[in-house]
Amino acid sequence: MQKIIPLLLICFFLYIERIYASGRTIHHHFPKVILISLDGFRYDYFDSAEKRSVNMSAFEKIKNQGVYIRRIQNEFPTLTFPSHFSMATGLHPESHGIVDNVFYDPTNNATFSSRNQSTASDSRFYDVGAEPIWVTNQFHGHKSGVTFWIGSEAKIKGQRPTHYLAPYNENITFNQRIDILMGWFEHENINLGLMYYHQPDRAGHIYGEASDEVFKAIEEINHGLDYLLTSIENRPSLSCCLNLILASDHGMTNVSSDRVIYLHDYIDPNEYTSAPKNLGHTAQSLYDKLKDKHFRLNVYLKEELPTRLFYDSSDRVGPVVVYADIGWTIIADRNSGVTLKNKGSHGYDPDYKDMSPFLMAMGPQISKNQTTELEETVRLIDIYSLICLILKLKPAPNNGSVCRIAPLVIHVSFFSRSYIYCIIIFIPFYTIPYDTL
Repeated sequence: MQKIIPLLLICFFLYIERIYASGRTIHHHFPKVILISLDGFRYDYFDSAEKRSVNMSAFEKIKNQGVYIRRIQNEFPTLTFPSHFSMATGLHPESHGIVDNVFYDPTNNATFSSRNQSTASDSRFYDVGAEPIWVTNQFHGHKSGVTFWIGSEAKIKGQRPTHYLAPYNENITFNQRIDILMGWFEHENINLGLMYYHQPDRAGHIYGEASDEVFKAIEEINHGLDYLLTSIENRPSLSCCLNLILASDHGMTNVSSDRVIYLHDYIDPNEYTSAPKNLGHTAQSLYDKLKDKHFRLNVYLKEELPTRLFYDSSDRVGPVVVYADIGWTIIADRNSGVTLKNKGSHGYDPDYKDMSPFLMAMGPQISKNQTTELEETVRLIDIYSLICLILKLKPAPNNGSVCRIAPLVIHVSFFSRSYIYCIIIFIPFYTIPYDTL
């Protein structure tokens, strides 16, 4: 009897703990995630918005209730299609294959272009081994919903998102996209939603990085986020378990017509517009003619690229890689009639701060106040691992790091907490004789 009483007490307290915990932690068993990407939202736009007295109340709410990484490291090239597929797969562009917004694929003898709908949704360009997060999620028996994310129209590993919206239509507003996602969460039982939005990138290209139009677009996004937060709060079945991740793909910088490099000033166009399969024979010649010809032009043989760019292992990357210093633009021919109309651009070396995106998140599984110590440590490719960690998915092979992203996630275990109760309860009671109780 001396041993039975303490054991009964242990069982009783564990039962009470389980009842107490069940009301608080059921969402830990069924977490959900929304990932929203704001194209071209530079990391320091928050500081500039504050100086301009732009309404950022929804952004602030997310920051204050969750985590905010002011500046994260993104991928080369800092372009929309490569960056978004890196977010979705956790892979460098050299590994997932979307190496640019426009590139030649020697395996399929075909050219990919982000502006060509037929190629932008062609599985041949995406299904080369990379596994987007919606595919990983569905391989675990779950459902995904995607609005306009790069690669979502293509069948990858035999899968498309359970629900998806395509082709891209910028006339579908931010709030309408939220309504579509909320409908999928509420009525179709998805546990993962991805949403792409084209602002403030569009305004940044047309009007420049710090234009009034950029911050007008940001304020409109803030209204949309407020609508999202209200939509979540009004749905108790979601507010208890839905985690919001907000990120951008790259930054933005100003360009001008007096900072242009004309390639044909240095090379004959026939040397690089010939059949791509013959480029290898002229690679050294192209390199020699371009190297050190312009002080703002970076020229590399592919195998000599800086390793930090992770850009030399794909056959979709040409044998000679040329890119400009930040703020400069490469145009083929000064006599072509092509003029620089945009005031903002990106695609430059990710080490330039102006190319940097941000990351913030909030929700039941998200930590709080993890900011300064993670700045510039977390990478864009870690977002895939973050989602896997929250949704308890086994990730596909990727270039991200769980260690870098783990501090953003709360780890709650019923058994570890119960074990502590066992120790606390068992020690004092087990040694007390029955007749003294």
